Amino acid sequence: MDASELTLAQIEAARPEWARLAARALEPNAFFEPGFLLAAARHFPHAQHPRFVALRGPEGELCGLFPVAGASAADGFLRLWRSDWSALATPLVDPARPAETIAAFLDWAEAESDAAGVLFPRLSAGGAFHAALTEATRGRRQIALVEAHARAALAAGGSADDKLAQAGGRKRVNEIRRARRRLEEMGAVVVEVASTPAALRTSAEAFLTLEGAGWKAGRGALLSDPALATFLRSATRQLAEDGLCRIVSLRLDGRPIAMAILFDSQNHSYCWKIAFDEGFRAQAPGVQVIYEVTRLQLARPEIALTDSCAIANHPMIDRLWPNRVEICDLAVATRASAFRHACARETLRRGLRAAAKTAATRLLRRKVS
Repeated sequence: MDASELTLAQIEAARPEWARLAARALEPNAFFEPGFLLAAARHFPHAQHPRFVALRGPEGELCGLFPVAGASAADGFLRLWRSDWSALATPLVDPARPAETIAAFLDWAEAESDAAGVLFPRLSAGGAFHAALTEATRGRRQIALVEAHARAALAAGGSADDKLAQAGGRKRVNEIRRARRRLEEMGAVVVEVASTPAALRTSAEAFLTLEGAGWKAGRGALLSDPALATFLRSATRQLAEDGLCRIVSLRLDGRPIAMAILFDSQNHSYCWKIAFDEGFRAQAPGVQVIYEVTRLQLARPEIALTDSCAIANHPMIDRLWPNRVEICDLAVATRASAFRHACARETLRRGLRAAAKTAATRLLRRKVS
């Protein structure tokens, strides 16, 4: 099996077969669909661009796509690409020969990099790719678990009220209904779903405006960074052209007060981002739009699971969606002698970062109070 790194022009030219690989891949991943990843490659800062490693079979067919981070492996690992805007980093692998494809990529990484290992972040723990990775490394390479957590998800089957009751109890369902009645007393409440490229273009602009007017203004709102705003416009448009994006809007008298962006890949959906008007906080517009997303997703027979893309123990979505997806970061050795030390450094680095984040959060809360 042949492994090679492709330029941006080469991977753009290979987009049709890339899309076909994504549609049949061992595991779905909306964040490695052409629409999302090409938008990132075109509009993110250069240092954050993915590098594209393609694996081809004996007939030249595309069997695997492994986007890797552009930064050097000075910290000990060659890393699969993942940005702050992507919730999953599972490579795209042909289900007909997954272990062979993964083994060929690891051989490429060993030959092309002096890293101690390859870091696979944000994989589905126990999923098909995880199993194939285990098979590909068995007896050949060390593999280590670096981090693991679970996040909320919505599995197919049942009604929205049943799912919410399962997650937060019947009291939570009644609270949501009361908030909805208060909202309906204020005007006409309508739910809209944009899924065509033209409709999504308009909805994407509305989303950027809504998010930019809230608490994220100047602190992470996409509209505050022209490159990120362009990235969102490009990603949603390109995914829409492939039928893989929709934006759900909760409108009050025609004005959007809460919105959610969802991506699809195979039989999975990903609730990528939400935004809401904080002027309606008492009516819980964020919860209301997630309720509508729940109802709409459960009515789609082609969708088996909707991933929240949220952090672990999220205070809102964990009380609305009862199911969980297990996520893990795995490291695979390419130089056994240095691998253990690289894993130890990575664990220490993550621990220090988590401690610093916790300290900063506590400090900000004290300042606010």
